[in-house]
Amino acid sequence: MDTNSPRSKDDLSDIERRLEAWRPGTEGLDGAAMLFAAGVAAGRSQRARFLIPALCGLFAALAAAAVFWGWTERVERMALAGRIQELATTAESKPMPFVSTPLPSYEPSPDDYFHLRLRLERDPNHWLTSIGITDSQPLIPPPDPAIYKVRPRNGIVEP
Repeated sequence: MDTNSPRSKDDLSDIERRLEAWRPGTEGLDGAAMLFAAGVAAGRSQRARFLIPALCGLFAALAAAAVFWGWTERVERMALAGRIQELATTAESKPMPFVSTPLPSYEPSPDDYFHLRLRLERDPNHWLTSIGITDSQPLIPPPDPAIYKVRPRNGIVEP
């Protein structure tokens, strides 16, 4: 019965009187076990019930796909190795014609890294002086900075 209710005991119905008379049994009650069970029940999430198995299934599918991909790559590699072996045995039995390739038309610069390094190895003290400086202006010393001095406005220093 609500203790704040303005109704008295005489105003209760038969069911309300029976409910008021009921008292819970105290035997076998453990407060720590009850709090543990309540914590476990509160910790269960409906999302986690489906999320964790779904993630496990996804990772298992990814692992199976990686194994399948690796297996197909190995099969292709073994087939290619067999073809190379087959070509090598047929090439030994008949000579292949010599085909000359044209020489490259690229001329490296004399100032590239390779040539500069060769010059440095030949004469370590001369290689910097051999490089000519073009479009350089003569060095002029910077102007003297303006130094400001503190003095009174009228120019007279008082002791």
